[in-house]
Amino acid sequence: MKLSAGLLLASLLLGGVVCSCTNGPGYEGNAGSLPDTENIASLYLDGHDDYIELGEVGLEDPLQLAGEPFTVAAWFRQEAGGDPYQRIVDKSDGPLARNGWALAADPETGMIHFYVHDGETGADFASRRDLYGAGAWHFVVVVARSDRLEIWLDGDLDTGSWYESGAHTLPAVAVTGMRIGTWNHSDGREWRGWLDELAVWNTDLSPESIAILHAARGRADLAGTCDVYAQAGNLVGWWRMGSGAGLLADPTAVSW
Repeated sequence: MKLSAGLLLASLLLGGVVCSCTNGPGYEGNAGSLPDTENIASLYLDGHDDYIELGEVGLEDPLQLAGEPFTVAAWFRQEAGGDPYQRIVDKSDGPLARNGWALAADPETGMIHFYVHDGETGADFASRRDLYGAGAWHFVVVVARSDRLEIWLDGDLDTGSWYESGAHTLPAVAVTGMRIGTWNHSDGREWRGWLDELAVWNTDLSPESIAILHAARGRADLAGTCDVYAQAGNLVGWWRMGSGAGLLADPTAVSW
């Protein structure tokens, strides 16, 4: 089922989607000086035809991320089965995130894939196998630095990540569409499970900031400013999935 960001309660900036499902990743204690904000639900996609249409990313849109370091982060709880290389978010116009960038998780291998394409060449930067398992909440962060790509899971850098194809690059200047939960350019790669707290920054977050955000368990005010989390001003997209019409309680939610 195609959902339009404009039809549901907006989150921040581009106005992501808040749709129904289960308790989010929860919260344990304080995360440094990060302001605490309510987060009581996450977005469920069925792995068949559910996705969120975010529309066209124009040349002046900050989500272009063209030629610059950037960071994408999300909480996810994937169900077993379904498509390979399931997209968390995809801003592109072809396979391997052509003319853009994308973040995916493969339920069969337990690998995270970070795709970046400069319009001529691209990279499929992949984590080690079995980095994560289905049925549990995980916090994934992918970082494009000026000289390398990185994959972080649950606060730790995956030192086994490698270029399954291509080499380091940064995104192209190109008008493309953008979706949450599926390929942007075609059917397939549909997400099966829950997504929460998807965020994009037009800078490469520091290891310290990644640790702080992981500790916040999805309750941080990413748009706020504080001493610990210095990159709030670089936030260019934030989809909270946390409230709004159609909110449902799920008694099978993971307890933190």
